[in-house]
Amino acid sequence: MPIELVKPCKEFLPSYLEALSEGTHCNMALGAFADESVDEISRDPDEYLKRINDTSPRVVELPDGSSYTIADHALFWLVDGTRYLGSVSLRFAGDKEVIEEFGGHIGVAIRPGLLNKGYGVRAATLAWQLAGAYFKERGINPIFVSCNPTNTASKRLIEHNGGKLVQEKSDAFGTGPSLIYVIDLCALEQQNKNS
Repeated sequence: MPIELVKPCKEFLPSYLEALSEGTHCNMALGAFADESVDEISRDPDEYLKRINDTSPRVVELPDGSSYTIADHALFWLVDGTRYLGSVSLRFAGDKEVIEEFGGHIGVAIRPGLLNKGYGVRAATLAWQLAGAYFKERGINPIFVSCNPTNTASKRLIEHNGGKLVQEKSDAFGTGPSLIYVIDLCALEQQNKNS
């Protein structure tokens, strides 16, 4: 089965819930969006799916009390057959601070059980390629992405996909330092054609 990006739906919900039980959360949507527990989701799965598929503007509250708006966004699940592999959060528009200073345009989270097996890098690389079409449709280039400097897998993935480090700063959520990269999607598309 090919790896693909799909909107969160009932077909993949059992595998998603299984991934949640593996440990850490599986979303990168910022501000605890879509981070409910297995029990909370199981109580009303239809409402959960409706809410995480809602692309209406939403507010991200930071620990320091400040808040920012993500005006245009989408959450996708990365799947292989009926197996949930991870989540891809696309943030097309919002307050500059959200996009350029801490959240970036795209967040990729690989399911905990697939980390450190090489599979996550392959799946995340494909996720970035597939997500690029959504940014291209909206005329967004370049894109910003971020990661923690201790997350060597994310750093390698970002740099492998043309990421250029533009800033290192404290993470807005108080989890430590954060690296901010910029990726030229046109250059990435050309690189992938030449590969």
